[in-house]
Amino acid sequence: MKRYLLAVLFFDFCALLYGISTLSISYNEAQIYFYDHSLIAIIARFGTAIFGQNDFGLRLPFVLLHSLSCILLYILALKYTRTSFDAFISVVLFILLPGSVASALLINESSIVIFLTLLILVLFEYKKNILFFILFFLVLFVDKNFAILYLSFFFYGIYNKNKILIGLSLILFGISMSVYGFDASGKPKGYFLDTLGVFAACFSPLIFLYFFYVIYRILLQANKPLLWFISATTFIFCLIFSIRQRLFLEDFLPFCVVCTPLLIRYLMSSYRSRVPELRLKHKIFIECSLAFLVIFYLGIIFNHSFYYVLNKPKKHFAYDYHIAKNLAMKLKEQNINSINLKDDDLALRLKFYGISKGKTKLIFTQKPSNLYVSLGKHKLYFEVK
Repeated sequence: MKRYLLAVLFFDFCALLYGISTLSISYNEAQIYFYDHSLIAIIARFGTAIFGQNDFGLRLPFVLLHSLSCILLYILALKYTRTSFDAFISVVLFILLPGSVASALLINESSIVIFLTLLILVLFEYKKNILFFILFFLVLFVDKNFAILYLSFFFYGIYNKNKILIGLSLILFGISMSVYGFDASGKPKGYFLDTLGVFAACFSPLIFLYFFYVIYRILLQANKPLLWFISATTFIFCLIFSIRQRLFLEDFLPFCVVCTPLLIRYLMSSYRSRVPELRLKHKIFIECSLAFLVIFYLGIIFNHSFYYVLNKPKKHFAYDYHIAKNLAMKLKEQNINSINLKDDDLALRLKFYGISKGKTKLIFTQKPSNLYVSLGKHKLYFEVK
């Protein structure tokens, strides 16, 4: 089974490399790269120092983190599932989840949070207590999002009557809240449906429904594993607070996508407990879910192809991650290495590709020009003055 795992990881790595080749740095990513001092900014700058200041140097460290997360997930799944095949399927499901693909390709905290969360879970489940408590404490200084992990361990400690875990989790959660805080400002507004929509987009609709179903079914059972506490606490926390305000769900979704061993464990248990004649519903669900996941996976990797069917390029879900690299290449082909651009967002993105501020004006134009960027069947024209 390990050979199949390595083959899948290699295929996923190659697919993500192709995905990187189609992307440009976004404005938010450029801000992180040039002005931020967080861990993700340090990793991004380290990547460009090793591999060059380009998209591969920028994103490759996070793809490697994603691959390491897959290995950790397999090790964790061996504790949750009955067979190594089930653990392998847990990794495949994790790889195909839209939220996992996005965390691997984009520069945000999700990839780091997923990796460290899985490492903590592996250390805990395999009884590596000293390393577990050291890392459990250190992640407090990595990111504010680990507050939800501390809260999950607190409830798990209460469930298992583990006084050490209860005390430590509560203390670290309190420190995290006092240091980072939680933004509850603004007028109360309901974003409940928005939250559900983002969860559905992260998991794919069918997997999200099954995720909700498993959370509910395990709630009614006597034995509740740690993964359930993490997923359930995160999900309920998001639903409760989304009634009042909009949440940055990328801060919470990493703690849900790691639950794939739990989903596969419950699915395969239900599937194997039935005679072959009564497995039709399970087979239909598995085949439909797999079809949706593969479509979403390929859609993200080959996202640039959507420009051939869209009438307006700005309607593309990844529009903010295109244009800049190709425009910089076109400018350099004309020996233009500095420009004056009114669009400060685009100017910062071009800076990453070596186009600095200068006196030469660059403006958008509707007229055909020899300076343009192709987006499928569309062309965006620019004029140099």
